[in-house]
Amino acid sequence: MKKKILYFDMDNVLVDFKSAFPKVPQEQLDKYGVDVDKIPGIFSLMKPMPGGLDAFEQLSKHYDTYILSTAPWDNPSAWIDKIL
Repeated sequence: MKKKILYFDMDNVLVDFKSAFPKVPQEQLDKYGVDVDKIPGIFSLMKPMPGGLDAFEQLSKHYDTYILSTAPWDNPSAWIDKIL
């Protein structure tokens, strides 16, 4: 029997976007302002959402699961960090 498909967003679903902020120097936060997603390396500093990875693992047993995400076009490191 074919499994139904379930898609997950990455930012603020599987990964806590704001968890990176304490690890970023204040000068960078000030420099990028509302465009914090353009800070080089910011996506490598994020922690998983509490229970997010466990939920993904459990649901993957019953669904054909996929992670959907994109990265800011002006932040090349974001693409690599999201894959890792």
